[in-house]
Amino acid sequence: MVRRFNGSTTTMTGDARHVNGGRVSGGRLAETRRVVRPQGSRQAAFMLQLFILSAFIFPSDTVIRIVGAQGYLASLVSLVLFLAWAVTALLGLHDPVHTRYPVRGALAVLWICALLSYAAMPLFTPDETQRLSADRWMLLLVGMSGVILVTAEHLRSPADLLRVIRTVVWGGAFSGVVATLQFWFLWDLKPWLRLALPGFEAGDAYGSFQGRDALVRVTGTTIHPIELGVVAGMLLPLAIWLGIHDRERPPARRWLPVGLIGMCIPMSVSRSAILAVGVAVATFVICLPARQRVWLLAFSPIAVVGIFATTPGYLRTIIGSITMGAEDASITNRLDNYPRVVALVQQAPWLGRGGGTFLPEDATRILDNQYLKTAIEMGVLGLAALLLYFLVPAITALQTRARTTDPELRSLCGALAGACLAAAVGAYTFDAFSFAQFASVHAVVLGLCATCWLAVQRWPAQTRIFPVSAQAAALRPAEPAPAARPSPAARIEP
Repeated sequence: MVRRFNGSTTTMTGDARHVNGGRVSGGRLAETRRVVRPQGSRQAAFMLQLFILSAFIFPSDTVIRIVGAQGYLASLVSLVLFLAWAVTALLGLHDPVHTRYPVRGALAVLWICALLSYAAMPLFTPDETQRLSADRWMLLLVGMSGVILVTAEHLRSPADLLRVIRTVVWGGAFSGVVATLQFWFLWDLKPWLRLALPGFEAGDAYGSFQGRDALVRVTGTTIHPIELGVVAGMLLPLAIWLGIHDRERPPARRWLPVGLIGMCIPMSVSRSAILAVGVAVATFVICLPARQRVWLLAFSPIAVVGIFATTPGYLRTIIGSITMGAEDASITNRLDNYPRVVALVQQAPWLGRGGGTFLPEDATRILDNQYLKTAIEMGVLGLAALLLYFLVPAITALQTRARTTDPELRSLCGALAGACLAAAVGAYTFDAFSFAQFASVHAVVLGLCATCWLAVQRWPAQTRIFPVSAQAAALRPAEPAPAARPSPAARIEP
């Protein structure tokens, strides 16, 4: 059987699909790329879009009461994604055994440590609240796994990959719209968004408005300003990447999300946001081609001046919060936590006392550090697994960038690596997995890193993420036509 895939001929022999061009020998793969385009990839992209939109549009503190804290809409969709991945694997509709990628290895290590820690939890006699919190942590891990696995193993065409990236960028832009209404007009859209979910109960533990000096910190559709700023910092490189390459869309549609996501950084009034966006954008700029790098660096001062001009008092507030040092209560609380964390880790050094079980009654004892929280709950082994979970996807994206010559895919890998590193840095400044939108966006980014890794193996060399326009195709030199084979009569000697 012969099929056409993005302009290349694909020969299907037995259970393998191989690219034509002299690289197929005897029906077996001979140093070629496997081209896999299963039916159902569009359905997977649709489910992922539904998950992303539910994570950005509906606040995660709006839950089904009988389910508990994990009963928010995005969590329910993520559980359906994991169930769909497991069912398709059991029915043989896709083969996860022979689809290998580093991100799944890091996820597996985190799962092993989480299960061992969960099994050891009864040794520390947790109360009912701690047991329920441990169950919620396991449900969160199931949901994140479903998003990562479906994104990695079922987004098998450039169109599906692009569709998901556009959705996550516009989801961040929608959160920017809500944050703009909160910051400039002191009008919160979140109560109206909660009304769109009948049967769900609303709660707002933090509130949409918080003060810092003379400024008001807002949350957008997240539940905390730090979460808003860190998520925006992760998404900004992806938004810029779309603005540069997505030339099918008019300029306004390409660059509007960049502005909306970028404005979330100052509106969150968060040091974590500045740190996250600095790491993400720096990584992305380094990975850009020289011409685009110069263009972006030239535009950056204009963007910074625009932020300071449109947010009066922002520069003074941020500089003051950075230079306060020991006078800042949030910094003092973080520093005072270290001796207490060391003492708790020494009680259960290897596997901890169970994921999600650290629930301090005093709000001043909240760690605001995912690494310290994981060290207490899952021990040293869990902390090492968490580091792998954060860093392996970034390394995977950078390795994929080195393996491909497609400029669009190379810059996309740079944006994804920047998002992963921003998440890793941001997790040092707040208990990241306690915030649902961060966990959701991070899972999508990890899945996209794995998708790009597998794309280098699956897609033919000439495959492009963005379709080549007719004008650009006309400018390309035409390929020489194959030489005509002589007829049998012409080969007969007289």
